[in-house]
This record gives sequence, structure tokens and C-alpha cells, in this order.
Amino acid sequence: MDLDFIRRDTWALQRHFKMKRDFLLTELPKIGITVKWEPTATFYIWADLSALPAPINDCLCFLEECVKHNVICVPGVFFDINPREIRHLKQSKCINFVRFSYGPPMRNLTKGVEEMGKMISYWRKNQMTSSDYARTSM
Repeated sequence: MDLDFIRRDTWALQRHFKMKRDFLLTELPKIGITVKWEPTATFYIWADLSALPAPINDCLCFLEECVKHNVICVPGVFFDINPREIRHLKQSKCINFVRFSYGPPMRNLTKGVEEMGKMISYWRKNQMTSSDYARTSM
């Protein structure tokens, strides 16, 4: 094995993922999504939706609307530790969070941010409670 090649390849990968991370860290706040912790060792961003309009400030509603725009994220409640489901889902400390990956190609990230921007703009004009949203989407 050529150790110099491995180092160069590793650095190239790090630069590549840093560029995509920095893109999301710059663009997400522009559409109203807050990132409180800058990732340093993964290719995921833990994002806060609490400043978004209802119902998309709820991670499950956010995911449902994202899917309609061909965007995927992981709802924060999927990461909440809740043995025996003692807490109701709405009481989760992760209800206003989602996880984004910056592993996909840059063109997908760009398109995803663009589509989320459109979705958020729509909901800024058409707010409703999460409960009302759940009734209308059945």
C-alpha cells in the first residue's frame, strides 16, 4: 500500500465532504432551519425546525412534506430514547429536530435545499396546527 496515496485520498475526501457540509451550514439558515452544532466527524447535520411555521416545525410533518418534494431527512424522534414508550411522541425533546445527510451528490443537496425553501415558503402562508394537518392528510 502506498501511504502517501492513502493520505492524499483521505484529504481529498475530507475536503469534498467539508464543502458539502459548509454548503448546508450556509443554506439551511437562509430558509429558516437552525443548526446549533456544527458537525466535525460525521456527514450528518442535526437541524432545529422550531423556528419554522406549524405544522412543519414538527419533524414528522416536516418529513411528510419533504417527501412530497422528493427530499429525505430523518425525523429527530427516531433518535429519542423512550423505553417502553413512557413518553407520548409529542413530548419528545427531539420533535423539532431532523437529521440531514450531506453524503449525497452536491446537485442533490442543492436541489433539496431549493425544494425545502419552496415548501417552507408555502407553509409560511398556510399555517395550521399539527393536529389539523394530521386530520387533513389522512
